[in-house]
Amino acid sequence: MPKKKFLISLIVLLIVAVILLVRFFQTKEPSYNFVVAQKGDLVQQVSVIGRVEPAKSVDLAFEKSGRVAKVEVRIGDQVNSGQTLITLDSEDLAAQLAQYQAAWESAQAGLAQYQAAWETQRAKLDELRAGAKPEEVQVSETKVANAEKSLADAKTNLEDVKSKTEIDLVNLYDDIKDILDDAYTKAAAALDQQIDDLFSNDDSEDPDLTFSTSNSQAKIDVESQRVSIGRTLKSLKSEIDNPNLFSVPLKQDDLDKLLVRGENYLTAIREFLDRLNDAVNGAINLSSTTVGIYKGNINTARTNINTAISNVNAQEQLIAGQKVTNQNNINTAQAQINAAQNALVLAQDELILKKSGATGEQIKAQESQVKQAELNVDSQKAQVKQAKAAVENIQSQLAKTILKTPIDGVVAKQEAKVGEIASPNIAVVSVISQADFEVKANAPEVDIAKIKVGNLAEITLDAYSSDDLFKAQVVSINPAETIIEGVATYEITLNFLEKDQRIKSGMTADIDVLTEEKKDVLVVPSRAIANKDGGKFAKILIQSPDKEEKVLEVAVETGLRSSDGRIEIIKGIEPGDRVIMP
Repeated sequence: MPKKKFLISLIVLLIVAVILLVRFFQTKEPSYNFVVAQKGDLVQQVSVIGRVEPAKSVDLAFEKSGRVAKVEVRIGDQVNSGQTLITLDSEDLAAQLAQYQAAWESAQAGLAQYQAAWETQRAKLDELRAGAKPEEVQVSETKVANAEKSLADAKTNLEDVKSKTEIDLVNLYDDIKDILDDAYTKAAAALDQQIDDLFSNDDSEDPDLTFSTSNSQAKIDVESQRVSIGRTLKSLKSEIDNPNLFSVPLKQDDLDKLLVRGENYLTAIREFLDRLNDAVNGAINLSSTTVGIYKGNINTARTNINTAISNVNAQEQLIAGQKVTNQNNINTAQAQINAAQNALVLAQDELILKKSGATGEQIKAQESQVKQAELNVDSQKAQVKQAKAAVENIQSQLAKTILKTPIDGVVAKQEAKVGEIASPNIAVVSVISQADFEVKANAPEVDIAKIKVGNLAEITLDAYSSDDLFKAQVVSINPAETIIEGVATYEITLNFLEKDQRIKSGMTADIDVLTEEKKDVLVVPSRAIANKDGGKFAKILIQSPDKEEKVLEVAVETGLRSSDGRIEIIKGIEPGDRVIMP
């Protein structure tokens, strides 16, 4: 019995050991992390940061320099499109316009004369072909006498015109000495009075500033320029006092050159005063009162020099305009002589033809006269067009002395002052639209392909709560890149869909652009999709007929990737499939 019990116990232990060994070596059933593929809505967004700007803004500047005559707006004023903002002095241009208009009218008068001559030639040709009557001969004789008198009158008129034009021009040249004397007086007052306290030894070859300045280069410049400016002033005075230059007959070419040199001298003095002002701005050991006095004296000197430059420049323009007027008047008088000569030749030829009767050769000759008269008309038409173009050119220049706003809005900047010289191409007025705003932002290269013109967007402004949403729409995408911190970005512009008084220029905007949206499509998490061998794959968990779970790798075709990490499945996965997550 003990042996039998031992054997039974041994068998039981062996069975238990076998069972334990089988369970120990049996493969444990694996567990998987998966999601069930199902349909849903996908939204793709691109988030960027931008800034609110006026939908319209313009910086306005004059094309040419000039003295400000009138300022009609201030910062904050509301303006309407086409409203005049600033006007430059235009008296010289108005005078030139009157001269060119006179030349245009003269050219038109000449055209009328040539057209009349053409009509006369054609009438003469008709008469030659028809033959003359006795009373017509008498009329032709009278025409010859009248034509001779008209030619004599035209020649006399030409001499009178030449005499008058010379007198008008001489009067302008006679004014040069007074203008330059005044310019010298202003320049001398600037150097010897207004800025005298700023220099010691200013009449020597080594003048010194009477104060210390932190702008050492300005100190070097003005001490050097003080010597050259003194010489410049002496040179100007020497040329003005040259008796040979203003002796009769006046040497007009030399006086023209003197005006140019005088303007150059004055410009050099103005530049010296500008540099001296730089030195005063850096003054170290001067009281604020003294600095104010020095700067006031310099400003007075500069104003006087600017006035002198303007006077010299105005005289140059007057002389140039007078020369044009003189030549136009002479041309008109000469045209009258030519017309009178033509009329006399026509009258004489007409008389000969009336008396002798027309031959074939005469008729051909008259036909040539008609053709020449027609050419004269065409040539004079060209002269009329040229004179008209000159008038339109001055009118265009006059228009450019008036600064007008092209948009409705508010004046954001206004820096012009009456009496100052406005520099060309430097903005003096800025106008921004009052209510219409847009947002500009830079989208990175990886996102720009998703954004299209017309995409809707939601905007929050840092100035307000994140719950305050402003609707907008993409209206443009700049095709040119902008490099920001080494990354290519592209500027997009969005317009607000509704006006809102809370929106202000310069506000920072957080923008979510809705680039694409799909509803009721099959979706899975993006990280469940893997790339392999140039394709896209996913692993799904399936159950074999014997109820055993297996992993199957399937090729998939994907679509839209949403901003929340999900992706559209177009092909390869069916609704309800268990997709294994990595």
